Amino acid sequence: MRLGLCLSSLLLPSCLVLFSGDALARPSTESVAQSSGQPSGRTAGVPAAAPPADPAAGLQLDPAGFRAVIGQPPAPASQAERDDLAILRWNQRTRTAEGVLLSWHFLNRNLSVFDAAIGTNLQDASPTLYQGLPAFLSRADTLKNQLKNAVARPRPFLSHRDLRPCLPLESGWSFPSGHATWFATAALLLADVVPERRERLLLVGSQGGHVRAYCGVHYPSDVLASQRLAKAISQQVIASPQWQVFRQQVAQDRQRLLVAPPAGLPVLTYASTDSEGL
Repeated sequence: MRLGLCLSSLLLPSCLVLFSGDALARPSTESVAQSSGQPSGRTAGVPAAAPPADPAAGLQLDPAGFRAVIGQPPAPASQAERDDLAILRWNQRTRTAEGVLLSWHFLNRNLSVFDAAIGTNLQDASPTLYQGLPAFLSRADTLKNQLKNAVARPRPFLSHRDLRPCLPLESGWSFPSGHATWFATAALLLADVVPERRERLLLVGSQGGHVRAYCGVHYPSDVLASQRLAKAISQQVIASPQWQVFRQQVAQDRQRLLVAPPAGLPVLTYASTDSEGL
């Protein structure tokens, strides 16, 4: 794991970005206009869809096949753990009101957080995608819980009492991060449906994990393990017959998903991370 300061941005003026070979997103190079916002309400011509039957029925994710992907967390008192703690303490000293508020934006696992990345109201533009994708994410969540219980790493604020998280405390195990896994997996699966927005989606998915370390509820190494796990999970899901059928069902909505606001796609001002291998 390599560490480095992240560049200032409007929403995270100071934070420590985690650079690794499997981080999720490169800095955005798209030239886009600042959005003036979209009107609320259902997209014209899009009928309300009934909740679909479980599109992931029969999909099996064996935890044994993913154990090596996440590896082991840093051992207590190791140099790797000291690096983790240095990041957490630096974040704690340099937090800003804007950075904390952004972190709360990712508190709930809701697909609408990707609306700005896609450039539309996801729920309205593709009810099938919005209602069906959580079935696949639920399988990923179950797998993550099994891995968490097997590793049983305590949360950083439980082992190091000087840490004061800026998000609600959680009592579950720390490695890998559930939020980071969910946001990264969601971003990768959405990117398979809308590859034109891949870079933007991965940036949001990555940020959903990084705020967990920014606010001290997870070690940085928890987040990096989650990014590796999300990549492996998404590859297996995308190769599955369940996903291929679901992707075909959603294909009819692609045109609506790609309709950007008249002023252009909103600029994503999240601090960027480097990405290799995605």
